[in-house]
Amino acid sequence: MPKLLSIAAVLLATAALTGSPALADPEPVKATADFQEAVFTPVDGVLDLEETPDGIKVTGSFQKGFASAAPTDYQLVVLDGAEVVLDFSEDFQQVAEIEAAQVTEFTFVTKTKQKIADVRNEDVVVRQLVDVAAGIKVQAEIGRAKIEKV
Repeated sequence: MPKLLSIAAVLLATAALTGSPALADPEPVKATADFQEAVFTPVDGVLDLEETPDGIKVTGSFQKGFASAAPTDYQLVVLDGAEVVLDFSEDFQQVAEIEAAQVTEFTFVTKTKQKIADVRNEDVVVRQLVDVAAGIKVQAEIGRAKIEKV
């Protein structure tokens, strides 16, 4: 009987060490947000999101919709209803290169403990700081897209 237990232990150890690489290294969780230009939402572009050990990696570009060339005039946030659940603004402002209403391809990683499952089916919103009167500025929504699983 002890010999059978030894053989079983060796077989289990071998199976664990030679298991499928797909089991050991799963594909990262990904999602996308596709912005479509509309009457009151001029932003057109795509954001791709991917979970990493450090947080959520965001890669994207926008073909139109950015009237100001100053990245600090923009916020990029994930909303659950009206509540901000994840704020990409600071990371976006650091990497965004805006020229002729476009934002060239960019990548950043937002350090967060949130997972893509936490924000899937929520809205990513682009807001721009605009002047409404002398010295009065407000954040106006210029783009909105739903985060969907890839």
